[in-house]
Amino acid sequence: IKAGQMEGFNVDTPATLVQLAESAWSLDPTQRPRAAAMITAIDSAFKAADITERLERNAVLEAEVEQLKAERRQAPNEYFCPIMRELMVDPVVAADGFSYERAAILEWLASGHTNSPMTNATIDERVIPNVQLRQLIDTFRAQRS
Repeated sequence: IKAGQMEGFNVDTPATLVQLAESAWSLDPTQRPRAAAMITAIDSAFKAADITERLERNAVLEAEVEQLKAERRQAPNEYFCPIMRELMVDPVVAADGFSYERAAILEWLASGHTNSPMTNATIDERVIPNVQLRQLIDTFRAQRS
């Protein structure tokens, strides 16, 4: 019996479990081997579907990782937040003169740090959007799409 094919049943749907369970209970004792084969086929179909789904998800994740690696190799270091080590989306300039991802530097400061992550000098919570850097990063991303 092949997964996905069985007399009168489509074993690719969860409702099939209910159908087959009801059928198996109503079978006379001489039909128990057929019931066992049906249960094995269902189990195989669901395992195959789960494996296929996982492989597809892994393939998508691997493609995303490769894209990020390629982006990292090609992007200038200035495009990366020194805290997160990721390409910035919303770069801001902090009081130390360095650019950071807005969320990263604000979280850094909110967690009690009063010193720059780059210079260790005391800084306050003021940040200014780095419009020019954002435009450069946006252009870089658009060229890679």
